[in-house]
Amino acid sequence: MRSLLLVIDLQKGWRHKTATEAAMLKTVELCKEFSGDIIHCCFKNDPASLFHTQLKWYRFTEPEDTDQIPEVIPLKLPQYWRTTYSCVTDELLPVFQQYDHIYIAGVFTDISVAATAMDIFDHNIPVSVVTDCVATLHGQSIHENSLRSLDYAIGPGCLVTATALIKSHESVL
Repeated sequence: MRSLLLVIDLQKGWRHKTATEAAMLKTVELCKEFSGDIIHCCFKNDPASLFHTQLKWYRFTEPEDTDQIPEVIPLKLPQYWRTTYSCVTDELLPVFQQYDHIYIAGVFTDISVAATAMDIFDHNIPVSVVTDCVATLHGQSIHENSLRSLDYAIGPGCLVTATALIKSHESVL
């Protein structure tokens, strides 16, 4: 079985000491132990997008926000860019379709993680979210409610911990 760990947005602009940093660092550790393939999908704000024109949100156009956090750089993960909430882009969809299962870690549980997980599911690819490797800046209750919604949206058993994921992959090897 070919597995992919999709890491979402381990970028400087999303790092927050109490809200996202622990999940980001746990994701880095997971990357070091994961036996399948790993890619990092990052966000860059396109000035022509609705993020600028409708939301009036102008961040994530410069390296101070878009650069990877320093801890992920030594992993030399293949890096892909998107200008959308979901990581399912025209470039990445053919990559995703090569895998039997995709695991998601990163930020934001309620936005990019949820949008990507449901989009992957909609493309008929089994997907799971690594619960201790995701976080949001929007508060713990939003994070927990997003995980509950994902449990309903993509199915019971789609939520896994990093430890359970590593153990399940060791048993397959």
